[in-house]
Amino acid sequence: MSAIQVKDVPEDIHEQARVRAEELGCTLGEYMLSVLRKDLQRSLRLGWKEELLKRPGIDVDSKFIIETIRAARDGER
Repeated sequence: MSAIQVKDVPEDIHEQARVRAEELGCTLGEYMLSVLRKDLQRSLRLGWKEELLKRPGIDVDSKFIIETIRAARDGER
């Protein structure tokens, strides 16, 4: 497993991260790794969204949408 060192972290940021890790019951290293994982996953979702927005759209009549929602609601009763 590799290591990452972050230099020049302001004291207030370090303290906030340390406290958050303590609140979550994990080490500072475990907490920072979870933050990094979440950020990388978010980047993947942003890329997916960009690809989705490149696709051609379709034109859907708003009446069709309303009728479909009403039909679904009526079916739940």
